[in-house]
Amino acid sequence: MKRAAKKILDSNSILVVSHKRPDGDSIGSQIGLVLGLKKLKKKVDCLNEDPVPEMFSFLKGRELIKTSFKTQKKTDLIVCLYISNAERAGDNLSSLINGSGTFTINIDHHVSNEMFGDFNIVDKDASSTSELVFKLLKALRVDPDRQIADALLTGIVTDTGSFRYSNVSGITLKTAADLLDLGGDISNISTNVYMSKPLSKVRLASKMLERIEIIKDKAFSYLLKDDFIKLGAKMEYTDGLVNEILNIDGINFAVLLTEESDSFSRMSFRSKSDKYDANLFAGRFNGGGHKFAAGGRLNEAGISSIKKLKRELKGL
Repeated sequence: MKRAAKKILDSNSILVVSHKRPDGDSIGSQIGLVLGLKKLKKKVDCLNEDPVPEMFSFLKGRELIKTSFKTQKKTDLIVCLYISNAERAGDNLSSLINGSGTFTINIDHHVSNEMFGDFNIVDKDASSTSELVFKLLKALRVDPDRQIADALLTGIVTDTGSFRYSNVSGITLKTAADLLDLGGDISNISTNVYMSKPLSKVRLASKMLERIEIIKDKAFSYLLKDDFIKLGAKMEYTDGLVNEILNIDGINFAVLLTEESDSFSRMSFRSKSDKYDANLFAGRFNGGGHKFAAGGRLNEAGISSIKKLKRELKGL
């Protein structure tokens, strides 16, 4: 952490990036770090392939995350947050990370991280990337304000399932307590993230629940691209939906398959038993993540992708 802090302090122009289809931890860690770097008077750009999901629009600093970037800008340093490999950033950003020759710091907590940075701060025991960013800000001697606290607390809350998952440690709770003392508003975060769902998102969840298939103590469901069109729902509404399947009594492993195009499907995997390793299973579908939460992708769609997933689950 000290080496990374020194590199940041020695850099003037910094680009902060995260993964495509950003979630609470990617958005929270980005905002927290960018606001912290601005306190150090650094020139900072923040870039994602996809825009900030609407559920995080309450966070101050969200407007700093852009989806376009002048590539001719001089950048001394790229900081990658919550990216297990450069390709997770999307086609344009992965080319920038791999092809620019710019020094890269990789900060993540995925066990599947490929250590692609020049410096790698990867702690699989951390609850979230936001937790690691808080440590980095301490190493940089940045005093977090309420906006930073809200952003980082959002990242921790969402990546721990409101402190329900096995990735929660004493350090996680201590970090959350420190962020609360700095002005983080956990009630406002919970209201915006969990209790302000658009009706179309609720209807999308209902469609997913209607289609659940159970294979012993495993279950899966799927969403088709036409579902989003008919319901007026956004792809970002799938974030966290797979947990509704895992919440069923007797289910220890859950999968949600989402058809995104005629030839591509995305999958979310969740486990609540040591019997099933979500990260290992995701490896069968060009993905990865953590033991209890992971994601994957399949260059198939429709009935063929559903059948392939079902076959793999039956053999698990």
